[in-house]
Amino acid sequence: MNGRIKYSVMSPDELALFKNRMERLLSERGITMDHPLMKEELTAAGCEVKGNTIRFPKEAIDRALAAVPKKFTLYAPDERYDMVFPHPQGSFYTRTCTGAPNYLPVNGEKHYITLNDTAEWFHLVNEMDQIDYVALPSTCDPGVPGKAIDIFTLEQALRISKKHIWIQPYEAENTHYLIEMCAAAVGGMDRLRERPICSFISCSVPVLKFKYMDAEILYECAKAGIPVQPCALPTAGANTPVTVQGTALAACADVLAQIVMLELLCPGLPVIATPLLFSMDMQTTYTLQSNTEITFGRLLCMQAFEEGYGIPCHSYGTGTDSMTLDGQNMIERTSLIHMMAMSDASVLGGAGQMETAKTINPLALIIDNEIFGIARRFRAGLSVDDETMDFEELLEGDDGDGYLMSDHTLDHFHDAHRPELFYKGFLHGKNDEEKTILDRAREKYAVLMEKEIPHMLNTETENKLHDIVWKAAEELS
Repeated sequence: MNGRIKYSVMSPDELALFKNRMERLLSERGITMDHPLMKEELTAAGCEVKGNTIRFPKEAIDRALAAVPKKFTLYAPDERYDMVFPHPQGSFYTRTCTGAPNYLPVNGEKHYITLNDTAEWFHLVNEMDQIDYVALPSTCDPGVPGKAIDIFTLEQALRISKKHIWIQPYEAENTHYLIEMCAAAVGGMDRLRERPICSFISCSVPVLKFKYMDAEILYECAKAGIPVQPCALPTAGANTPVTVQGTALAACADVLAQIVMLELLCPGLPVIATPLLFSMDMQTTYTLQSNTEITFGRLLCMQAFEEGYGIPCHSYGTGTDSMTLDGQNMIERTSLIHMMAMSDASVLGGAGQMETAKTINPLALIIDNEIFGIARRFRAGLSVDDETMDFEELLEGDDGDGYLMSDHTLDHFHDAHRPELFYKGFLHGKNDEEKTILDRAREKYAVLMEKEIPHMLNTETENKLHDIVWKAAEELS
């Protein structure tokens, strides 16, 4: 039996208190939201709706929580990359950074993300064996209408990505076009409901306030049966309490409110709780994503949903506040990955990001892929028994011959994790000792970019998709 290290921040009593306070915020304070159709549905579901204030009675919360599926699958355009929740091996899944507007290329200067950059990005993600799904960055291409950047970026993803696609709409009216595009890619709405290759992100405006756009995302996805990863984006000390405990509570309440609404509208809809916590440095007022204290906050959130409610949860599992590929960058992203991997997190997010999730970089993506592999090995744990300890051979003694040629060594020498980009000594007489991990990442990038970018859609489907895109662009302009 494999044992694993696990980080739990709260005692059972503290966890019970935390859950109680989350639910009291929903039932006593409630949320603020102006979305007539959503309010009408929630009234019918037993919620207390007065003006734009919605309170969730304990009975409604319990009914919604009971409807959350214990098992589900997030599907991919290429079925080899389907993701079953909970993870069959008890591990975690990973995703790229969402919403970053800047691209730092391997060769060149940082700039706003273009459609060519997204093509490179989606292609690289396809080739990362430790990265499971892709989130849409924020394209800012001069040739793309401003109100339709999410629509054009999704078109690129549907053409190229083999992996599940996480979508963040940027306008309320864009939501139905984005859903229509995904349906066109798989052969219709019924097929999309049966095998959703996408999921959506919705966000709160802390604390317990929701824009019309995000209410529309919740409503449209619930009606279409599309999985949602409801999100909160609090900043400790700015729009939530300065303590990580208070910010974690606010974030979890925001996310729980969205889960309750989704399950009341569409019982059994797959959801992944997504509290993405930040903090404000109280000396500079700069927003931070990777400092020590806010990592504690993420661990609180993981425990609240995973252990407290049995709901899969994820947050930033990598990234850095550094502006460059320096030592701080590497320390922060490695620390984050390992801390989150030792929690019960179902997803570690943010692959490839730097500058507090404002910039994505191919070398950071490749290095995150490497660190995720190490973290997955730690998460797996190990078993301790006579065979793994090689007790009988140790008891007998090696007679001075060592263990290089023992049967036990031959049985187990492949067990050790070997990071591809790490220096491991000479191989076939080639001296690699002067290369840094960035050098090796650049070499890997060059090899991957020689590969042909895949075409996931046939010509007929691409034409249908393109028609939807330009129809949306015209109507939104």
